Amino acid sequence: MDMVCIKDKFGNDRWFIGEDIRLPPSVENLSLADRLSFIHNFDLRPDDVIVAGYMRSGNNWLHQMIYMLLEGTLDPPPLFGPDSNVNLEFASDTIRVLPPVKPRAFFTHLLFKDLPKAVTEKKVKVVHITRNLKDVFVSLYCISEKYSFVPYYPPWPEFLSTMLDDGLSYGDVFHHVTSWEKAIDDHPEHPFYCVTYEELTQNGVDQLERIDQFLETHRGRPFCQAVVEKCRINNMLNLRMAHNATFDWTIFYRKGIVGDWKNWFTVAQNEEFEEVVRKKMAGYKSLLRYQLE
Repeated sequence: MDMVCIKDKFGNDRWFIGEDIRLPPSVENLSLADRLSFIHNFDLRPDDVIVAGYMRSGNNWLHQMIYMLLEGTLDPPPLFGPDSNVNLEFASDTIRVLPPVKPRAFFTHLLFKDLPKAVTEKKVKVVHITRNLKDVFVSLYCISEKYSFVPYYPPWPEFLSTMLDDGLSYGDVFHHVTSWEKAIDDHPEHPFYCVTYEELTQNGVDQLERIDQFLETHRGRPFCQAVVEKCRINNMLNLRMAHNATFDWTIFYRKGIVGDWKNWFTVAQNEEFEEVVRKKMAGYKSLLRYQLE
């Protein structure tokens, strides 16, 4: 399946599918060309919805809320089942998605240019989420300890330095978020809704009500309030455990808070991060979202 090992500058192995796109390892033995072809030709309904953003930016959280809006339910969406996969880059003939009998919610960590061609052809609505990258790095590091399928868990200083250099799966995180902003600017005709993890945390009901309007699901504010409450992190974990207690769902759900990076970054690390941000994200309009301080 075209697995490549790209060592970090400390000599630690990092395994990816493909050297450029850097998909995370998969249980399937598809070649990279076959996988990219499947993604490119994946068919979508015009009323499907895609949640997009870099890893650990709140994709799973936002996807669950959007699924509830589409379905008009407070039950959680099926995740990663044999016929209910929701991650676009891992859909295949054997890891199937929900059938297209009604609008579906997917999520992805791919760049806009790598999404299925049907996204632009059918003007599929995209909800893009970003998060303070310091919190992204911490969350990704903590999940790496538990996610043994991708064995990369160096000491925190080495992990942070690697993320500042060129990142892990899906490549350089700074390039990822700036590329998405450019894609959104370059496609004014496409239906995008942009939200931050911090906005969802602080004003979840207001944000979800706006997303409800964007998706034209017309569920209304009381329903949005119920969804936000149901999707608080402890409630989400409990819902998952109730449906499948054999899987360790704590892999996906951590603290769900803003600003945990302050418990991890030293003063010197924070200064190094901010310097890298100034260089790699020069001209990025949403720079202030990342709380350089």
